[in-house]
Amino acid sequence: MAVEKIIFDLGRVLVKFNVRNLFRKVITTEEEIDYFLQNICTWEWHIQQDLVQDTSQASAPLVQQFPKYQEAIEAFYGRFLEMIEGTYEKNVKLAMDLKQKGYPIYVLSNFPGDQYDKYEKHNSFLQIFDDKIISGHVGLAKPDTKIYQLAIDKFHLVPERSLFIDDKIENIEGAKQLGIQTIHLQNPDELPELIKPFIA
Repeated sequence: MAVEKIIFDLGRVLVKFNVRNLFRKVITTEEEIDYFLQNICTWEWHIQQDLVQDTSQASAPLVQQFPKYQEAIEAFYGRFLEMIEGTYEKNVKLAMDLKQKGYPIYVLSNFPGDQYDKYEKHNSFLQIFDDKIISGHVGLAKPDTKIYQLAIDKFHLVPERSLFIDDKIENIEGAKQLGIQTIHLQNPDELPELIKPFIA
């Protein structure tokens, strides 16, 4: 079904996000990076920071617990933007083209508030979007259905006429619960082809 409004995730949809891009500069071996990410700065710890505006206090408890890894722990948010390697240029261009064709376009992203603010300051392509919801700004994160309801209200969406694009299946399932059409983007290069059936 053709849609009227399109909502983009950022990481691995428009933005090349790779945690290891930073930690290869800080930690010597891939094995130690694995240990660090699995046992110290874990995914569960990181996604909790997606709910906050200020990440400056996130590292202190971990440094106290793992003093050997102080530099790496403090780098996680102190040098967070080094995890971003650029953009998927074809997908950014696609968003721009959709905007020029008259489709309202939006961002719905899990991103610590202060880190997003720093990123936006140096990435003007984000100004093309009609509006944005950033998890750290609102204290809600995908896949909580409350953030999709917020998107429906803030972006004035008709769910069945709206398309949400995300790389994580749990986030896709959260949007589907409210009737929003979705693309589960497992390969960023495939977006221009996958979006065609939704565009009039």
